[in-house]
Amino acid sequence: MSSNRTTRPAPEPPGAALGPLMKRTSGWFFSPVPLGRVAAMRFLAGAFIMVDWWWYMPWILGHRHVPGELYQPLFIGRILPFPVPNYWIVVGTLVVLLAATIPMMFNKAPRLFGWIVALAYFEWMIIAMSYGKVDHGKFAFLLLLFLLPTMPKARWGDRRTLSEHVGWGFNLVQIGVVCTYFFAAWAKFRYGGFEWVNSATMTWAVIRRGTEFSNWMLDFPWMLRLSQWGIVGFELLSPIVLFVAAKRLRYGIVAFFYCFHLVVFLAVEISFLPHMVAMACFLPLERIDPPALARRGWNRLRRRSFGMPGRRRDDEREEARAPS
Repeated sequence: MSSNRTTRPAPEPPGAALGPLMKRTSGWFFSPVPLGRVAAMRFLAGAFIMVDWWWYMPWILGHRHVPGELYQPLFIGRILPFPVPNYWIVVGTLVVLLAATIPMMFNKAPRLFGWIVALAYFEWMIIAMSYGKVDHGKFAFLLLLFLLPTMPKARWGDRRTLSEHVGWGFNLVQIGVVCTYFFAAWAKFRYGGFEWVNSATMTWAVIRRGTEFSNWMLDFPWMLRLSQWGIVGFELLSPIVLFVAAKRLRYGIVAFFYCFHLVVFLAVEISFLPHMVAMACFLPLERIDPPALARRGWNRLRRRSFGMPGRRRDDEREEARAPS
């Protein structure tokens, strides 16, 4: 006897519908990145630290002479047992920071020295920001310093060795970059409301910090007010860069970020250099190989100067090593 019953599919287990979403999220978060980018970011981070203390923020070292009564630690400084800065703590922190930065830059025991750099720079920021001035432009850079020691040893130009762990770390830094923008807009509305974009915010900034590139805009206040709306719109829309799949489009958005900071610096001399260093993790820095470029340039120089055609083979070997 035939049965007319229709079999119903078994019900999906709870959370099964989230499977594709979780898979895509995991695929994005752990997308493999070449190790060559790690070597480049270590060098860039170290290079900034080497100029930070004497050129970018030289006033931090001056805190070695500030009385301890003026020290007002940040929230993290009140939770953790950081000592009150004095002459020897400030100078000692700087010496340890610079001594550990040099080997980290050149990939010598990068994990060991990377952790020393991260902790010393963290203390350097506590010393800097506990006297009334707190910057938000170093959040992503600090995040970068604490994630670089978790990444393996790397060499310049390594495009063959891919790592999901490195992709995870750089994605966290990219999120930190975007959060710096997005929460800056949130802070503007939190403390200034819509008056931040509808008042004379940029006019006041140009009056105080204007340059030859921006002073002329004081005669056109509508342009300054329009720029206020543009700044907030840019900051609120910045998370788009995290979800763009096309690499060229993503690089174009990152290039726009850099142009934005260039215009801000030219207009009111406000620099976000450490933030821009952290933002470099969006870029394919693994394509840069300074040692190979130096060897290739030296071989070409010798060939032209001393007539050594046999040296072409060295260039051919270098080109054969690079992946297509």
